[in-house]
Amino acid sequence: MFKIYIDTTSRYEKSVILFKDGQEVTRVEGDIDIVASISRVLEENKLSLEDISEIEPNPGPGSFTGIKIGIVIANVLNWISGKKDLEELADPFYGGEPNIQF
Repeated sequence: MFKIYIDTTSRYEKSVILFKDGQEVTRVEGDIDIVASISRVLEENKLSLEDISEIEPNPGPGSFTGIKIGIVIANVLNWISGKKDLEELADPFYGGEPNIQF
């Protein structure tokens, strides 16, 4: 069983990790494009989205915008591929109020 874990909680250090039966197979890290990295990991391992049982995001805490991006990517891919119902989608954990300056 394959699973993808994405971590976007840090603004400049993101990661996409492919697991097979709990063991890490491939890791992509850095200031990366998450969707392009997921696509590359799938292609390099000759997999399709249908081969992945779940895409799990790190819910936080961390970068407010980063968490939102990771949660949205994971939720959209899990939902459109039929892996999760709307009630099962991930919720973000921001760890505090956003720091919005005017």
